[in-house]
Amino acid sequence: MSKPRILIIENSVAVTGALKSILRSSAGLSSNYDFFFLLPEKSNAISAVRSMGFDAFEFPMREIRRNIFSVITYLPNLIWNARGLSKYVSRLQIDLIIVNDFYNLLAPAYKILGGDVPYVCYVRFLPSKFPQALVKTWCGLHHRYAHKTIAVSEAVRRELTFTGNVVVIGNELPTDHVSASTNGSTTVLYPANYIQGKGHEYALQSWAMIANKHPGWKLRFVGGDMGLNKNKEFKKSLAKLATQLKVDSSIEWCDFSEKISEEYLAASFVLNFSESESFSMTCLEAMYYGRPVIATRSGGPAEIIDDNESGILVDLRDTSAMANAIDYLINNPQKREQMAKLAYKRVREKFSFENTVGNLRKVYDEALQIQRE
Repeated sequence: MSKPRILIIENSVAVTGALKSILRSSAGLSSNYDFFFLLPEKSNAISAVRSMGFDAFEFPMREIRRNIFSVITYLPNLIWNARGLSKYVSRLQIDLIIVNDFYNLLAPAYKILGGDVPYVCYVRFLPSKFPQALVKTWCGLHHRYAHKTIAVSEAVRRELTFTGNVVVIGNELPTDHVSASTNGSTTVLYPANYIQGKGHEYALQSWAMIANKHPGWKLRFVGGDMGLNKNKEFKKSLAKLATQLKVDSSIEWCDFSEKISEEYLAASFVLNFSESESFSMTCLEAMYYGRPVIATRSGGPAEIIDDNESGILVDLRDTSAMANAIDYLINNPQKREQMAKLAYKRVREKFSFENTVGNLRKVYDEALQIQRE
C-alpha cells in the first residue's frame, strides 16, 4: 500500500528555524508519509531540503511588501500561483498540504478556487509582529479553510483571533545523540541570523558592561544574512557598535553554520535576547546539547526554560539584567553545570517525540481520514 503524499509549502529563502523544524518532523514521519516541498525560486534552502532526501521544487512565491507595486500585484500573483499549486497537487497526487506559516495564503487561495485537498497551517511567528489588519485577514482565511491550525506555543495561541481547530504542538528535538557532558569553554554563543529584532545589539551592550571583568572570555555570533542587503548592513552596524563599545577584541563574527551542533557543544552557555519569539529553536537546541540559556521573556522561551533552574529569563531590552545574568554564569561554574544537566533532562521530557512528532502525526492522520471520506 502506497504512503499518503504530503506537500509542504515553505517560504524560506535561507535555512531558518521554521524550515529546520518541518524538516525534522518530516524526517521523523518519513516511514508514514512521502513528503514534497515547494520553496521560493532561487531559495538557498533548497539544497538543505534535498540533502535530507526530500524532493524540492522552486515556485514563484510572492509576499506583500511595503510598497504600492507589491500591494497592487499581490492578489493577481496569488490567484496565478494558486492555479500553479493545483497543478503540483494533481501531478504529484498530493493527499495533504502543509503551510509552514500563516502569512502564506497559497493554500486558502487554492481552496477558494475549488481545490479539494485539505491543508494544515502552522503559525510559527507571534501574530503581534505583523499589522493587525493583515493578521485578522490571515487568521480569518485559515480559520475558514484549514483543517487544523498548529500553534508552536501557548504564546502564539493566545494571540490568534480564533480558537476553533487550534492545537499547540512545540518544535521537535534534534536527532543526533549527545551526552550531558560539559566542557571548560570560555565562549558565550549567540546563534541567530543577522536580522533586526533578534537582539544582537542588546548582547553587545550587556557584554560591554562585564567584558573587562572576564578577559579570557569571548562572545561568538553565528548566523547568516540570508543573502539580503538589509541584513548585511545590519551586521556591519553591529560590528561598528562593537568597536564603539570597545569590545571588538572579544567578539567573534561567524557566518551561518551547517553544523550548529558543534557550535553549541563548543560553548559554555547560550544567549537569546530576541524581542519576539513564537517558540525558540535556539533555546530548544541549546538545552538539547546540554547548554543553559539566558533568554528574554519574548514569548516561547518562557515555555521552554525553567527560570533559574535550566536557564535564566530576563526582561526585554533590560541590558543590566542581561549583563548580571552573563556575569553570574561566568562566575559560578557549579551553577552553570547544574543548569546544563537540568536543561539536558527537561527539554527531553517536555519535547519528546511523543509530545511533538507523535501529536503531529495525529493531526495529519485526522486530516487524511477526512480526505478519504
